[in-house]
Amino acid sequence: MSAADSRLEERATVDFQVNYIHEGNYVLSFSRNISLGGMFLCTPDPPEPGSKVKLIFPVEEYYEAEVMTVVVWTNRSGKSRERGMGVQFLTPLSSHLKKSIMKHTKRVEILKDIEGFA
Repeated sequence: MSAADSRLEERATVDFQVNYIHEGNYVLSFSRNISLGGMFLCTPDPPEPGSKVKLIFPVEEYYEAEVMTVVVWTNRSGKSRERGMGVQFLTPLSSHLKKSIMKHTKRVEILKDIEGFA
């Protein structure tokens, strides 16, 4: 079973800058998808699975989230949009961040329902 098959929460496709801090290094990356449990980050040289990284990313125009995560899996091959890491959130998400993520994931569920009727 792949990491994608073992997800508990629905993931929404997103694309925004995510900065992460790992072992004192500050790295710029981009999100590819997000759920209440974690996200996938596009980055050419992800830390090893089990590594802890701090994410900093925008939630709304004037609000940034800072969340501790653990790297669950990595992909170091393929196209640049496929290379990166799947991370799991370790710190409880603020209600503001949960609401923002739920807006994205509810859109995915609605689109799936509409496609199911086609």
